[in-house]
Amino acid sequence: MSNLKSLVYVSSATHNLSQAKIDHLLLSARGRNCKYNITGVLMYIGGNFMQCIEGTVENVELIYETIKADPLHHGLIQLLYHPIECRDFKGWEMAYCTKQKIVTVAPYNQEEILSNKLGTSSFKKTPSRILLHSFWSSNKS
Repeated sequence: MSNLKSLVYVSSATHNLSQAKIDHLLLSARGRNCKYNITGVLMYIGGNFMQCIEGTVENVELIYETIKADPLHHGLIQLLYHPIECRDFKGWEMAYCTKQKIVTVAPYNQEEILSNKLGTSSFKKTPSRILLHSFWSSNKS
């Protein structure tokens, strides 16, 4: 039996975040996630976040406590927390997806995420991917 968990939540930004602020947030998250072997994806659309993190129970809970304490967002709602056999986002310390045309936080961009992980042609229907795909599809920008 795997000790892996996947957690998905939504929240709203406390204010409109600049690209520089998002870049900083992602750099910090990627460093922390690498240290704790957490993988996942963050979506930011129209002032709202949806994030999926995956890893061991202990590390997911540790990272989630940090996320909950972050003053950049509020109204956090945990949508999913369940055991997984394998990671949906293996190798992604924190992919980032937005509907803005300019994405400066390489190496992952919205096209790669949508086509390889969340797109309909390769859509593996895990609970996390279903929620992320729905969030993406139902939000304009």
